[in-house]
Amino acid sequence: MELSTRSTSTHPKSSGDQTENDEPDSATPLTNAEEKRKDKELEEIKWSHQLSFRIVTFGAVIVVIILAIVIVVLAIRKPEPIYCESGFEVKPRDFRNPNIFDDLTPEEYRATRDYMLSIPSLKLLPFEKATVNSSYILLIDLFLPNKTDALAYLDKGAIKPVRVATVVIVRGDAQPPAIEEYLVSPLPFPKNHELYRNPAYRRHVIPHTSRTIDNVEIKFLHPMVTKISEQLYEVFMDSYGLCYHNCTPGINCMTFFETAPSGRRSGDRKTWFWAFKDIEGLYIQPLGFEVLVDHKSTIVEEWVMKMIVYNGQQFGSVDEFLNKYKQDKIKKINLKKTDDIYSTYSRRGKDPLPKPTEGPRLVEPEGRRFSVSGQHVNYMNWDFDIHMRTITGLQVFDIRFQGERIAYEVSLQEVVVAYSGYGPTQGNIFYYDASWFMGGESFELVRGVDCPDTAVYIDVNHFVNSGDAQRHKNSICIFEENAGMPLRRHYFNAYDRGNTAYGGLVDYHLVVRTVATIWNYDYLFDYIFYLNGAIEVKVSSTGYVQATFSLPNERPYGILIHEGAMAAIHQHLFHFKADMDIGGLHNNYATLDLELETMSNPWFKNEQKSQMYFTAREKRHEMDSVQLSDKIPRYNIIYNNRTQNRQGRTQAYRLYNRNAVDFMMAGQPVANSSKWAKYPIAITKRKDKEDVSTTMYAQMDPWDPILDFEDYLSDNESIWDEDLVAWVTMGVYHIPSAEDVPSTPTAWSKLSFFIAPFNYFDECPSMSSSDIINIYNTKNSNEVNVDINGRSKVPTCSQKIEGPFEYYGALDPVK
Repeated sequence: MELSTRSTSTHPKSSGDQTENDEPDSATPLTNAEEKRKDKELEEIKWSHQLSFRIVTFGAVIVVIILAIVIVVLAIRKPEPIYCESGFEVKPRDFRNPNIFDDLTPEEYRATRDYMLSIPSLKLLPFEKATVNSSYILLIDLFLPNKTDALAYLDKGAIKPVRVATVVIVRGDAQPPAIEEYLVSPLPFPKNHELYRNPAYRRHVIPHTSRTIDNVEIKFLHPMVTKISEQLYEVFMDSYGLCYHNCTPGINCMTFFETAPSGRRSGDRKTWFWAFKDIEGLYIQPLGFEVLVDHKSTIVEEWVMKMIVYNGQQFGSVDEFLNKYKQDKIKKINLKKTDDIYSTYSRRGKDPLPKPTEGPRLVEPEGRRFSVSGQHVNYMNWDFDIHMRTITGLQVFDIRFQGERIAYEVSLQEVVVAYSGYGPTQGNIFYYDASWFMGGESFELVRGVDCPDTAVYIDVNHFVNSGDAQRHKNSICIFEENAGMPLRRHYFNAYDRGNTAYGGLVDYHLVVRTVATIWNYDYLFDYIFYLNGAIEVKVSSTGYVQATFSLPNERPYGILIHEGAMAAIHQHLFHFKADMDIGGLHNNYATLDLELETMSNPWFKNEQKSQMYFTAREKRHEMDSVQLSDKIPRYNIIYNNRTQNRQGRTQAYRLYNRNAVDFMMAGQPVANSSKWAKYPIAITKRKDKEDVSTTMYAQMDPWDPILDFEDYLSDNESIWDEDLVAWVTMGVYHIPSAEDVPSTPTAWSKLSFFIAPFNYFDECPSMSSSDIINIYNTKNSNEVNVDINGRSKVPTCSQKIEGPFEYYGALDPVK
């Protein structure tokens, strides 16, 4: 049989070659195809090995890169902070069971409003529908229980006083028109209302003209001003390049604001409106245009424009002004186009830092050391309740230290700002800020600026100048502060003996703060509670100065702060009430008067020496307590003859007014509503009817006040062994300067008075504080012993910072 071969071999067979039926051995030569296939397989294996190596190498490189990135990220990334614990508890208000000093609850506001609207005889319209000649609710607030009932409940477990609301009604529909005050109870389910005749008032028919200018009246006044501005459109554009109507916001708008008081005698209601550029900081952007409007009548159609003043020139009507303007018979204003950044808070100038960096902040390394339960506050040895009165602002009640009541009430009463000026508007201004609702004008506080991030922020509700209660978010803050200095300290150096010692205590204290913005000014009101049992009441003024157009005749009354803007001189006065309860209700008042004597030196013959001595002078009657311009250095002491400390000294507290000042406008008719301003300190017997020193009607009728503070003094009652109230007036003069631009700094505008222990304790009560530090070393030892009384040595947490970014910035209806 012929055999066919698959390939041709170049190698001859040997005699030992196998036949086709034999198994081929390894030495059998490969055909060309097989050899190529084998080479290809070997190449594939080699390439596969190389690919695997490359993959492994590439993977290793990726892993290395990832590890490197992780290491770099970990190296540069800050670790997640461990935030400080929150500390003592903060509980919200219990609206179902309010404390006797708590503000009205949302339910109480609504129930009071709805109940009053349901009374047919009052003819009340909802605020949104009200007109000047109608009846409407202006204000609803808590009517505080009298002190006797409150103390019976607080100290003796008597029945809790009924919750009562006070309601102020504008009766434009009455004949004659009037203001009426009602008490509504019991809350939250009112069934009764009674016309309240405040026994402190000098008359009980409150004139309609005594009311503040509210939103009902404003909505009729502004159209009147708009009509005048429409007639003067060409004048405004020619003089200022601005207009009131048909303007473009942020480009060419002007605006008008009313001033007070409205008139020059009791019964007037003639208000000056003056014009400003409608931009940030408008208070120092005056335009030199003023208009006087008589709006006394309850019939809006009878309101009339009485006078125009332009660039210091007076005109009796719009037509007279227009005619003389067009005939070039008056001195015109040609307001130059200027950079208005000066009145804004926009940053300018060279930064003193090489780059922007954050400043120091407060830290609570182990959480807050005070607690808040609704409106009740506990801090160290202090306990008290806070209350926000819509008219006068923040009040503090039932103030106790180590469980003993020091004061029943410490509260703001009034703020007066007396201005000077040549122009009819500037020269007429005399502000009574309680009439503008200081509590209701206390708005949201900015975290990290107005108060520290560590503060507890409290919302407050107000029912005023609106148809419903509104929430003022975060309008009170409470925080513990490190003053950055010791409350006390001493370094003891034994000199020749070589041993030294140090003792000190950081000045920690609790601050309760609110800020009232009354048009141009912002007032920071602080109630400060110290570890040593002292209370400080502090006011810090900021905001904008008030500027008028810079007429030549204004120069004696102000300072030119910018072209066309003259900032007026003025005086601020702040009035406070302190109802003192030292060891109970039976208190006395005395002064320790310092005098100088010259006497024979008892130790050296024929020599004399001069020295101070003090004399205690008891004050038995109210008029004995008043201090006018008496410059004698003295201590003012409220004490209890029935209680003593361990040394046998009568327990007392001292009133220390650091900013007593003479009231420049005392005796002037416009100051009749602020007669309290004459007295840096006055002491009266406490009466429920003498609970406030002013009213919300002072602004519009200061000449014939509804309440006259001097009535509290003129009866000259005994203040010996009685429940006593101290009335404290602080003040400051302000001659503005360029540094008040854009706004007044708080640095030199702080005023305060103290309520401080004077032999009340056996020693300084702060000795119990674990914040005390003691340091010792001895002559024979280089070791320094530091005793921090069990506190942690090093903070282990970061303070959580929210800062201004949490600002809400709106008023919401109360839910």
